[in-house]
Amino acid sequence: SSAASDVYKRQIALTPLVSYITSLIFSVFLYKPMLRKLKNRFYPLFMSIIIITAGSLPYMFLNGDPKIRWLVYALSSIQGVGLAILLNTATSLISDVIAKNADSSAFVCGSYSFFDKVANGVIIFVITSYFNHSEPALKWMMGMIPIVCSVSAFLLTYLGKILYSDKLAKLSFVDSEVGPGCNYSEVSAEIK
Repeated sequence: SSAASDVYKRQIALTPLVSYITSLIFSVFLYKPMLRKLKNRFYPLFMSIIIITAGSLPYMFLNGDPKIRWLVYALSSIQGVGLAILLNTATSLISDVIAKNADSSAFVCGSYSFFDKVANGVIIFVITSYFNHSEPALKWMMGMIPIVCSVSAFLLTYLGKILYSDKLAKLSFVDSEVGPGCNYSEVSAEIK
């Protein structure tokens, strides 16, 4: 039946749209007040893990029952908010790394964007090529990939803070304090 197929295609197209609209609304109106209130970037990252888990885990238990199909939209909205928190926080952390160093900012942002697109492309290719007809595998991927990625992002960010926070603070200080006519070695000695 062609009509049923058209309805199914529209439902598939609406799912990412609902997620994007929800994440956009959250990013525009609620992200900054949340960040100001929490005063730390690790709390939003941790919150994103909880929200993404709440939006992703139920996908593993959904079935084809038309009576509960609407849950996909609610779950994608919840997942969209968690992904917005994660993406906004990651982008702001990249801004911290760049600081006022305009020489490398284009390279860092371009590299981030490139690797983000390549990673997403590879994952989507693998999923659509090898698991397209396996409902249990797709359920596990829809439920677990966002959770695993958000936990990994949190752990890698925390590891970066532990290993490199002193170096990032020094770089930011040097970039902000050194102006025309300043001697880099004098400023560097003051930091130590």
